[in-house]
Amino acid sequence: MRLLYISTHNVSRSIIAESVTRRLGEPRFKVMSCGTDPQEDINPVAHRMLKQFRYISTNLVSKSWDRFSNWQPDIVITLSNEVLRKPGPAYLKTALHIHWPLPDPITQEGNMEQNFTDLINIFEKRIKIVLDQDIENMDKTQLRTLFKKAADDQ
Repeated sequence: MRLLYISTHNVSRSIIAESVTRRLGEPRFKVMSCGTDPQEDINPVAHRMLKQFRYISTNLVSKSWDRFSNWQPDIVITLSNEVLRKPGPAYLKTALHIHWPLPDPITQEGNMEQNFTDLINIFEKRIKIVLDQDIENMDKTQLRTLFKKAADDQ
């Protein structure tokens, strides 16, 4: 099952989601991330925290959602409300859309490392809830319900 995370800049939330899901979810998920307005590099604190939690942080780069027109994701998870305001590429129309709005750890108040740690923990919990189910044999309605439950169970 192909899963694509989309955030605005693809430098923190979606990058962390990609790395966490890749480690916990492969081979059941093939996962990528992208942004509506990608930036040059991923956030250095995100990179450092992924390394600290022993997630793969190499080869993670900010990518545009235009890059995935031939990849055809089964599930698209948007992580910011800003993404919903942009008209998406045509290839996204056939995918199941899930919205997990999460605050940007860069703009949150408090300790930035703690903000990133909290975000990693959120993705770990959500992905584990999803992977505890027989997702390969679920239809789109069942998958939508499961992903919503994963977000609500925190």
